[in-house]
Amino acid sequence: MKKRLLILICVLAAILPGASLSAQNNRRELKVMEYQVYGKDTVYLDELPPAVIHPRQTMSRKSWTIYYKRVHNFSKAYPYALMVSRVIKETDSLFAAEHYTKRQQDRYLSQMKDDLLKDFEPLFRKLTLKQGLMMIRLIDRECGQTPYYILKRYMGGATAGFWQGVAKMFKGNLKQPYDKYGEDKDLEELVGYWQRGEFDDLYLLVFGKPRPEILIPERFKE
Repeated sequence: MKKRLLILICVLAAILPGASLSAQNNRRELKVMEYQVYGKDTVYLDELPPAVIHPRQTMSRKSWTIYYKRVHNFSKAYPYALMVSRVIKETDSLFAAEHYTKRQQDRYLSQMKDDLLKDFEPLFRKLTLKQGLMMIRLIDRECGQTPYYILKRYMGGATAGFWQGVAKMFKGNLKQPYDKYGEDKDLEELVGYWQRGEFDDLYLLVFGKPRPEILIPERFKE
């Protein structure tokens, strides 16, 4: 039951149009570096991102164990959350470029749902419950919509209510929005490592080995 919940939510997130604004805003834009010329010398100017230091040495042994598990689960969950957000953006772009009607969108999404199930189901079944729930939280972060809202909008209120009940049985809440300053601040910290290109170094530091490559279907790779 719990696996079906995770797969259903992730597939619905990937096929639901109109949800990619926040994901687009999270991507860094390339820019031309500014410079100044002093005589024969050229000085390039840029703003360096702040260095973030977390005093992990103050953590207890139990807290360290929890942190290790969080880093491991994040390494499994976040690549799939990013993959889903890419599918959303591509779908949005197609609908906008081709001026799809509501009927055309529904027909396209119906076919796409079947294709996505073939690609995603074997992958998501390998995730643990905690990894799957973490992935749902991160999809919310990338898409700006809670899993409950996605289910309700696409499948109806009764279906959304049913799966909300199932989620609560496994200590989940599909209605709870992602809160980077509160409940999800620990996840947001790891997202920061990822965005700064430091997560692989963190994983190597924590586990003493490189982060395992996550299997992404070929047609969903960047």
